[in-house]
Amino acid sequence: MPVTVKCRIGTDDIPDWKTNDSELYSQLQKFIETVASSGKVTDFQLHARIAILGRSISPAQNRKIPPLRYDLVRRLVEEYPELTFSLNGGIDSLDMAIQELDHCPDLAGVMVGRSFAAQPWNWACADSLLYNNDSNEVFTLPQNRWELLVEYGKHADAEEKLWTPKIRRQILKALMGLFAGEPNGKKFRIALEEMGGIPKKFEKLGLSMVNEPPLSELILNAAQLHLKDDILYRSPRESYDMGKEVERMRYVKNQEAAAACLGGTDNIGASKSNDDVLVTQERSQAVIEWQELRNEERKQKQTRNTIHSDEETEKEDIEQEHTSTIDAAPSISVISSS
Repeated sequence: MPVTVKCRIGTDDIPDWKTNDSELYSQLQKFIETVASSGKVTDFQLHARIAILGRSISPAQNRKIPPLRYDLVRRLVEEYPELTFSLNGGIDSLDMAIQELDHCPDLAGVMVGRSFAAQPWNWACADSLLYNNDSNEVFTLPQNRWELLVEYGKHADAEEKLWTPKIRRQILKALMGLFAGEPNGKKFRIALEEMGGIPKKFEKLGLSMVNEPPLSELILNAAQLHLKDDILYRSPRESYDMGKEVERMRYVKNQEAAAACLGGTDNIGASKSNDDVLVTQERSQAVIEWQELRNEERKQKQTRNTIHSDEETEKEDIEQEHTSTIDAAPSISVISSS
């Protein structure tokens, strides 16, 4: 069985880690060599940030505050050709993944997490752009998001039939980010959240869902209601090209704003500086929205748990009061039970 290691490039216990590159890289080399010494581990996925352990910050802050050091991962790739390395951290778009693979062709790959979950359609043409593969020998790929929703609806109906509608929220989670960043994408997401709560409402009212429309129908109806046809029927490549143009316009706008603050426009359109030293990639709006959605779900869950806890406490208090009454006046207990 292959054994792989996913790790960061170091921790903040290295003195002056922000400026002491030689010590930081030396410690990283020592770790890689130690783990690989037995020959059982040859594959590493490196999150190109240190982990801040010396002060109390949240996991989310630990994914943003330490600067990205892609240059250190590239050095490992060059100096340890017998090992394989994948780059992780801050890769928010397919275009950025392609750039990093082009920058360092010997990288084994790029690992992406939150961006893929937050905006999956933006990665739909990865096979085409990375591997020049527009076909799939196992199944036919959807040509647009409407086709994808049709196929996913079939899967959703089969899952509900197998596990009952109680798992509807879990089924719908995969669609939450499908239209991230699109006009009315948030309305579609709200519609998914509402249909996800239907089974619980019916259960509370003691109603049956036997005659209710299937989940697939609800999904397609919500898409047609809130989203325009040009969004639903846009191909992966068209979406990718549009995304690139939006990113280009945003970058130029940011450059113009930065130049205005500096009192000049000579650097507008210039490439990002010091890319080999520090990479600070701003999280895309879709990723931010996805993270906010997850945080809101956690808050709602905590609120539900708190309400449930309060109800349980109140129930216990009533039972305790009832028990005390029985102990104090057994005759009342006899009368109330008859």
